[in-house]
Amino acid sequence: MKLMQKIMLSCKQATFFSSVKNFRKLNSLNRVQLKLHLMACKNCYKFDKQSQIIDKKLSDVQNNIQLLSKERLAAEKIALIKKSVNQSIK
Repeated sequence: MKLMQKIMLSCKQATFFSSVKNFRKLNSLNRVQLKLHLMACKNCYKFDKQSQIIDKKLSDVQNNIQLLSKERLAAEKIALIKKSVNQSIK
C-alpha cells in the first residue's frame, strides 16, 4: 500500500503537474506519476487536455501580438523613411 501511495498522485498534485509541464520539463518520476493518474482519473485527464488547449491558444495570441508589433514597427519605419526622403527632395 505504501508503494502505491508514493506512486499515485492526488488530483491536486496531478493538476499542478499538468499545469507546470507546459512551462518546464518534469522529471521522470513525475511524468510517470502524472501519466498513471491521468489514465485512472477522467476529470484530471479532461483538465490536462483543456490546459493544453488553453496554453496553445495563449501561445498563438502571443505570437500574433509579436507579429503585429513587428508589422507596425515596420510601417512606422517606412513612414519615417518616406518622410526623410520627401524632406531631402524639397
